Amino acid sequence: MATLKKFNWLIPILVLVSVALGALGFQEYFDRSGQETTVFTCLYLSLQLFVLNSGGVIGKVPLPLEIARFLAPALTAGGIFLAIWEPFYRNYLLFRIRFWKNHLIVCGLSKKAELLIEDFIREVKGTPKIVLIDQNENHASLLNLRKKGVIILLGNATNEEELLKANLLHAKYILALTRDEKTNIQIAQQVTRLYDQHPEKILPDSTLQVILHVDDFYSENIFKEFHEKAVPEIAAHRPAGSKLDYHVFSIFQLAATYLVDHFSPDQYVSYRDDRDPPAHVLILGDTLSAEFLILEAAQMYHFANLKKTNVTVVSDDIVRIQTKMESLYPSLPETVVIRYLTHVQFFSDQCPVRCEEIAVCFVALDDDAKSIYFSRKLRQFIYARVQLVKKKNHGTADTAIGDFSRPPIKVLLPRTTALIHIFGDIREEMKLMDIELMNMDHQLCNKKTIVDDRKSEDFIAQHIHYEWAKNKAAKDNLRIGSMRDEWDDLKDAQKDSNRLPARHLNIKLRYVHAKFTDQADGEDWDIESLNEDNWDRIARMEHNRWMAEKYLTGYVYIDDVPDKSLKKVLNQTLKCHSDLVPFDQLSKDIQDYDKFTFHMAPVIAELNNKRIIKSKQ
Repeated sequence: MATLKKFNWLIPILVLVSVALGALGFQEYFDRSGQETTVFTCLYLSLQLFVLNSGGVIGKVPLPLEIARFLAPALTAGGIFLAIWEPFYRNYLLFRIRFWKNHLIVCGLSKKAELLIEDFIREVKGTPKIVLIDQNENHASLLNLRKKGVIILLGNATNEEELLKANLLHAKYILALTRDEKTNIQIAQQVTRLYDQHPEKILPDSTLQVILHVDDFYSENIFKEFHEKAVPEIAAHRPAGSKLDYHVFSIFQLAATYLVDHFSPDQYVSYRDDRDPPAHVLILGDTLSAEFLILEAAQMYHFANLKKTNVTVVSDDIVRIQTKMESLYPSLPETVVIRYLTHVQFFSDQCPVRCEEIAVCFVALDDDAKSIYFSRKLRQFIYARVQLVKKKNHGTADTAIGDFSRPPIKVLLPRTTALIHIFGDIREEMKLMDIELMNMDHQLCNKKTIVDDRKSEDFIAQHIHYEWAKNKAAKDNLRIGSMRDEWDDLKDAQKDSNRLPARHLNIKLRYVHAKFTDQADGEDWDIESLNEDNWDRIARMEHNRWMAEKYLTGYVYIDDVPDKSLKKVLNQTLKCHSDLVPFDQLSKDIQDYDKFTFHMAPVIAELNNKRIIKSKQ
C-alpha cells in the first residue's frame, strides 16, 4: 500500500488526461459524422466514460476517444479497488497479529527504535514478528521497514485499542521508545492496566518485558524503587507464572556505563597498593552523558589503593552541572573527590590540575564540531603541561615527543553528527593523537545491549543473590523460596545491588593479575593463590564500592537497631543503613560478606561460558 501511495499524485493527472482525450475524441467523432455539438456536451460525455455510460458509439472511433474509453473506466475500477483494498489489507494484517505469540511491539519510531528494529530483524530467520505503532504516516523509514516485514499500525500507542490491536497480551517485549519520556511512561501505565483487565488472555508462564527509555532522575527512581505486583484478587486470576517485568534505560547512561567499564583508569596506571596515587579522571562537558559519566565513575572506580578517585569536570557552565549534581546526589563527595572548573580555569597557565596524574579523559559535548575542537585542545594542553613537568623534574622534556598515548581521550560524539561523515580524514587525524571518536548509537541501540545483556546480567545477578540468600538463611535458620521467587521479590534497585558487584569484578581481577576470557589459551588462574592481604584488600574495595552505591541512591547512616523487622523497613524503604561506616568498624560477619562476590568469580565465569586466566603483571 505504501508503494501505491507514492503514485497518488499520478491519478488526478490521468483523470484530467482521460477527460481531455474523451472531449477531443467526441468532438472529432461528431465533426466526422456531421452532427452539431458543443464543448460542454463533449465534456459531459467524456465524464460519463468513467461509469461506462457514453462510450458506445457507432462507426470508426477516433484514437483519442478510443484511449479515453478504456482509460476512464480503468481509473474508476482502480479507485474502487484501492478504496476496498486498503481496509481489507489492514484487517488482514490485524488478523495475522491475533495469532502471534512472543512477538515484539515497538511504540514510536525514534532513531533508537529504528536501530533496535533493524537489529531484531537481523537476528530473525524468516519473517520477523514485529509490530510498530507510530502516529507519523509520513516518516521516511516506514516504507523500508514495511518491505522488511514489520507490520505498522498508524495510531497513538497510549491508546488501549492500539495496544490490543498489536496483541499486547501475547507479546514478549514492548519497547516504549518515543522521543517524549512522559509518553513512554503513559504507555507503561496502559500496559499495566490492560494486563490487569484481561488476565484470561495472558499466556501461562510468560513474562512481558516492558522496556522504556527514561532520562529523568525522578521517573527512573520510581521504576527502580517500586516493582509491579498485582493486587491479590487480580493476581489470583492471572495464569500461573505470568508477570510483567519493567526495565527503564537511558541511552546516555548506557553510553556512560560502556565508557567507564571499558576504559577504567587501572588499565593505564597502577592503583594496587597504598603507595600509588589516587586515580584521576577528567570529564569535559556538562551534557546528560557527562552527568552519567560522573555517576558511573563514582560507582565503579574503587581500586586496591583504597583512595577516593579524583574527578575533574571541565565545562563552560559549571554552575548548572554542579548545582544539579549537588541537588540530586548530595552524598557524591562521599564517593569521589570532585572538582568543577571552567574552560578558562583549566586551559590556563595557572591550571590547578596536575595533568600528568590524569589517567583517562572523557569528552561529552552536545556538538560534534565542539567535540573535535576541544578534544584536540585537550590533547595539546595536557601534552604541553606534561612536557613542562618532565623538563622541570629531569632538566629536559621527553625525547619521545611523538607519544600521545597518555592519557587516552575518549570522545562520546552527540547522537546527531555530520562532520565526521563529511570529512573522512577526521578520524585518522584524531587517531594519530590517540583520540578515539565514538558514536554509541549503533553500538548500544541493539537487542544485545538493551535486551540480551540485561537478561545475561540478571542471570548472573540471580545466582549471586541466591547464594547470598542461602548463606544468610542458613545462619538465621530461615527457609527461602526458589531462585526465581527470591529474585522476583526484589525491587529493581535491590537487583542493581547484585548487578553492580558483578560489573566491578573486572577491576578486582586486574588487582590480582587475572581476567575473564572466552579463549582456549592462557594459564588458568587459581583463586586459592590469594593470600590474606589480597582478601582483605578485595573486601575493602567491595565495601568502598558498596558504600558508593548506597550513597548515590540516597542512603544515610543510622545506628544499628536490634529489631530485625524494623531494620528491614529502615534499610529497604527509608534508605537508612548502619553499615555506612569505615571497613574496620564493621563486624566480622559483614566484612566476610564483602568477600562474597569475589569468592563466586569462578562460578560467574562458568555461568558466562568464560575462564579466568592470569594476565601480564
